[in-house]
Amino acid sequence: MLDFSQSQFEWWRGLRYGFTQPWYLAVYGLFAIPLIYWICYGIYQAFTYLYEGYYEAWLGGKYFLRVAEIHKQYGPIVRISPHEVHFSDPEFLDTVYPAGGRKTDKPSWFALLTGTPYSVVSTVHHDLHRQRRNALSSFFSTASIHRFETVMKEHLGKLLSRLDASAESNEVVKIHEVFKAAASDTITKYAFNDSFNFLDMADYGKSYFESTDNFFLLTHICFVLPWLYPLIQNSPDWLLRFLFPGLSEVRNRQNWWIDQVRSIRKSSDAQVLKQTIFGGILSSKLPDEEKTDIRLASEAQLVVFAGEGTTAWGLNAALYELLANPDEIRKLKAELSELELDPDGIPSLSQVEGLPYLGAIIQEALRVHPGVLTRQMRVSPEVPVEYFDKNEGISYVIAPGFITSMSPLITHRDPEAFNNPYEFCPQRWIDNPKLARYFHGFARGARNCVGMTLARREMALILATVVLKYDLYTGQKGPTMELYDTERARDVDAHSDYIIPVPAKGSPGVRVKFRA
Repeated sequence: MLDFSQSQFEWWRGLRYGFTQPWYLAVYGLFAIPLIYWICYGIYQAFTYLYEGYYEAWLGGKYFLRVAEIHKQYGPIVRISPHEVHFSDPEFLDTVYPAGGRKTDKPSWFALLTGTPYSVVSTVHHDLHRQRRNALSSFFSTASIHRFETVMKEHLGKLLSRLDASAESNEVVKIHEVFKAAASDTITKYAFNDSFNFLDMADYGKSYFESTDNFFLLTHICFVLPWLYPLIQNSPDWLLRFLFPGLSEVRNRQNWWIDQVRSIRKSSDAQVLKQTIFGGILSSKLPDEEKTDIRLASEAQLVVFAGEGTTAWGLNAALYELLANPDEIRKLKAELSELELDPDGIPSLSQVEGLPYLGAIIQEALRVHPGVLTRQMRVSPEVPVEYFDKNEGISYVIAPGFITSMSPLITHRDPEAFNNPYEFCPQRWIDNPKLARYFHGFARGARNCVGMTLARREMALILATVVLKYDLYTGQKGPTMELYDTERARDVDAHSDYIIPVPAKGSPGVRVKFRA
C-alpha cells in the first residue's frame, strides 16, 4: 500500500510539474481549446433551439408570430435557428421553392413535425421524393378528379340533407365540423374505396376529429422531445390508450387505414386497383420496399389528414368571409345564377371549375387564412442559395445543406405584394392575375401540394352548391343562412401554428344559422 501511495504521489508531482511547462500547456491547449469551443457552441445551439421551443412548445405554436416580428425589426432575411434562414420577400418564393433544375431536399428531422416519417411530404431526398410523388400524381390530375365526380356529388347531397335538417330544427351549425366530415368522407373514399361515413354520424365524427387535433397539438412537443413520437407510434394499442387516451381515435383510424391497404393489396378487383389512390400505389412501378405496410401507413395518414384538413379549413374561411361581406356573396350568386342546374341543385365540376369570381374567392380565402400555417422548409443539397437584399444593397449566400424557409401567412400579409393585405378582396385576383406568383397556399415548386387540384375543385363544388341553395338572411323566408356569434379575430384568424391554423383559445369556431 505504501509503495502504491508513493507512486501516486510521484505521478501527481510529475503532472503538476508538467502543467507549469510551456510545452505542456501548449499540448493541452491544442486539445482543450477546440473541445471548449465545441462545448460552448453546442450549448449555444441548444439554447437557440430552446428559444424556438419556448415559443412553440411552451407558449403553444407562437413562433410564427415571433418570426414575423423579427422580420419587421431586421429585414427580409433572418437566421431563426442555428441551421435555418427564413425569408419574408415574396419575390424570392421561386428561388426557395424551385420547380425544376435544382435538387430540393427537406431536413432529416422534418418527420418529427408531421408524424408521417415515410410519407411523400416528409421524404428527405429529392430523388426519392420524385419517385413517391409520381406514384400519387396521376390520381390528382383533372381527368382523374372528374372520374370521381359522382362520388363527390353523393357526399354533397348528404351534406345538404344534414344542413336542411339543421334548418328545420333551428340548430346552429359549427360549419367547420360539417366541412371536415364531408372532406374526410370524400378523400377516404377516393383513397380506399371506403370511408367512416362521418356525414351519417349525428355529431359528424366529432370524437375522431378531436383526437386528430390532439395529434397535431403534439407537433412541437415531439420536436423538443424527439423520443416521444416513436413512443406514440410504436406503443401497442392498450398502452397508447393508457398513456395518451386523447389519441385513441387516431389509432383507430390508423388501424383502419392499414387494414384497408391490406385489403386492397389482396383484392382481385381491377376497378379497386385502378380507381383508388392506394390501389394505384400498390400497382405502380414503385419497388417492393416502397409498398410495405409501415410505409403506406404514413402515406395514408398524410393523404387523409391533408385531404380533409386543408379543404375543410378553406371552406370554413371562405363561407365566413362571404357571410361577413354581403357584397361578395351577392357577386358570387350573380355569377352562379347563369348556371343551368340539374333538379338536385348541384352543379357539375365542369361548370364551377372555370368560374372566375368563385375561383378568386377561394384563392383569397386561402391567402388570408391559409390551411397550412407552418413555415415550409427546404434544403439545397448541392448548390448555394443566393439572395440580394435590394433595400440594403447586400448579397447573401446560403451554403448547401442549410435550411431555407418561408411562411405562407407572412408572405400573404406582405403589403408590397398585396394592397391592404388583411382585407378580404377577391377582386384583386381578377384585376391582377400576376399576383399568383406570390401565392403560397399550397406550397411551391417541385414539392408543392400534390392534392391541390382536388382541393380546389372540391371547395368550388361545395361552396357553389351551398351558396346556390341558401341566400344570405336579411329577414326573408326561404332557405337562408347567416353568421351566428362569430368573430374573425377570435374564430377564424390564426392564433397558433400546429401545422394547421388554430384560432383563439376557447373559440367556438365559425357558427352558421340555417333557416328552411
